[in-house]
Amino acid sequence: MALEIERKFLIKTIPLDISQFPHKEIIQWYFNDPTSGKSIRVRHIWDEYKVTRKKWHGLVREEIEATITKEEFDQFRFQVENHFIEKTRYYIPYEWLIIELDIYKNLQDLKTAEVEFASKRDAKKFIVPERFGEELTKMREASNGYIANHGLSDELISMIS
Repeated sequence: MALEIERKFLIKTIPLDISQFPHKEIIQWYFNDPTSGKSIRVRHIWDEYKVTRKKWHGLVREEIEATITKEEFDQFRFQVENHFIEKTRYYIPYEWLIIELDIYKNLQDLKTAEVEFASKRDAKKFIVPERFGEELTKMREASNGYIANHGLSDELISMIS
């Protein structure tokens, strides 16, 4: 089991030409494991298929990830057919970190940035770039799993507008 230390922010505008940065198309489905209470994500990025179990704790999350076959992926996906999100993820270098800029498809122009850290201390001392909007790290309704299963909350919609 790995710990993921990550902060997430709303992005209202993208002031730079992002086409110059590496990017990937991502489709991911979510469902909750009723026995453990953990969120399960199945993800397709190009020719890779992964299943991830996460337990949400805001800044720090427990995460277990494994590579799966396309057949296993399809079995998961068909169980939760409509609970998915699609996005393009751009990898943008920033100081010693990588900003993962996600531009969501069919979600009212939702754009977010996630930054992963080696420690809680690094996460707390991170100086947030001016172009970042509100922090979404502790907002459960801004998690991809919540959005996939419930859509955008009224609060998140008002923040995007």
